[in-house]
Amino acid sequence: MISLFIDTSLSDVSIALIKDEKLLAIIHRDISNERSIYVVKYIDDILKENLISPSEVNEIIVVNGPGSFTGVRIGVTIAKTYAYLKKIRIVTITSLLARVIGLDSKYLMSLIDAKHDNYYIGLYDKNYNKILEKIGGKEEVQKLIEKYRPKVVDNTNKEYDIVEITKYSKKLKSQNPHSVIPMYLKLPEAMEKK
Repeated sequence: MISLFIDTSLSDVSIALIKDEKLLAIIHRDISNERSIYVVKYIDDILKENLISPSEVNEIIVVNGPGSFTGVRIGVTIAKTYAYLKKIRIVTITSLLARVIGLDSKYLMSLIDAKHDNYYIGLYDKNYNKILEKIGGKEEVQKLIEKYRPKVVDNTNKEYDIVEITKYSKKLKSQNPHSVIPMYLKLPEAMEKK
């Protein structure tokens, strides 16, 4: 089983190739305003470097948000187009959940800076079942920490455990590529200012 992992939700893009639950390669770059230029090239590069043709990929795991409005759309569009054209399995995972997979604690919390003293907040139990995924301020984050005492990670101190994400994705139901959509927890900044 060959899996392709795509995350363009934040400025640091990750493209990974996994075969039979073994990480073959990962490209992790900060290309915040150049995702549309490089993501397809990175996918092509990672496949060629591992002597794998695009037709050999069996599934795509795509991070569908929250994060950068444009970044999320780029990754989701590339993933669903690839899955549709190759008629392969596609599953989504949020950027919040992806950050805690592979960690062990009764409760896990993922935080991503959403600007203006707000955070995308993901709270999960030890089996990665969602308790909540929402946007909130510092006070809400503090209340959740006091109530649950979770292990906390944010987008500055936790890289994905790609192999564990691949194992977790096997539990997820494959989606019709047309039904894969970005997950936004807030409006884009341009819409908020109207």
